[in-house]
Amino acid sequence: MSADTKPSYLFVDEDPLQLSALRRLLRDLPGTKRMATSGEEALLMAEAEPPSVVVAAYILPGMDGLSLLAALRARTPGLLCGLHTTQLPARDIIPPDVTVLLKPCPPERLRAFLMSGTLPPPK
Repeated sequence: MSADTKPSYLFVDEDPLQLSALRRLLRDLPGTKRMATSGEEALLMAEAEPPSVVVAAYILPGMDGLSLLAALRARTPGLLCGLHTTQLPARDIIPPDVTVLLKPCPPERLRAFLMSGTLPPPK
């Protein structure tokens, strides 16, 4: 992402209340924030505008969050991916490039994760 490009975030959770809470928590974070309630909806949104960061719940209707993140990463290599979950899945199924954010995730940890994918590379 270039220095003048604003980040694009995609949050995916079947619970609209979770998405609403994320929207309020991150309202001052620069960049585009989109919300989806299913993996299929997220894939359509990402096709229209690829995100730079995705945070997906593990349990989603239609497909699980790890499958969604794998599909999105196949389309957009280097995509920063976070799995937002209440229970830690078995370590052997979590790819090394997916960050697990346990619910409830402290706001400062979530912000640090989101910012880690939007900062320009060091010169």
